[in-house]
Amino acid sequence: MNTVDKSRVKDALLQQVEADLLAARGDVARKDAAAKLDQDSSFSVDDQSQAAEAGDLGGLLEGREQRQAGIRNQIEKLDFGPRDEIGPGAIIGFDGDRYVVGVVAAAFESDGATYEGIAADAPIYAAIEGLHAGDTFSFAGHDHQIDFVS
Repeated sequence: MNTVDKSRVKDALLQQVEADLLAARGDVARKDAAAKLDQDSSFSVDDQSQAAEAGDLGGLLEGREQRQAGIRNQIEKLDFGPRDEIGPGAIIGFDGDRYVVGVVAAAFESDGATYEGIAADAPIYAAIEGLHAGDTFSFAGHDHQIDFVS
């Protein structure tokens, strides 16, 4: 995988995170709007209860929005330069799957291939850090071989 390919993977990952961030912002806005009662109108106890619940959900969704913004910043700071050793910013493959190392990411696609993220604090990261293509490692009782590191 060359630098241009890695750049496209990074761009696809950022697009996914941006879409998730926009969705989170929209969810927060909808819940905040639902939490506001028109003070010039009469409302029932049920209305008050639903507004309070919407406000609570809005707070939880704001946490989701902050996490997505943090993930975006983390991705932007990763060095996606060429690598031959597993570490943050590497793109790796094993068992037919592909991963971006150093970030939490749900499955996303780039150039017809599916990738996921492996965070630096994930348990598997300790087993693969510093490995090279062709190296083997054991995780969760299974042996694996690194197919590529880029």
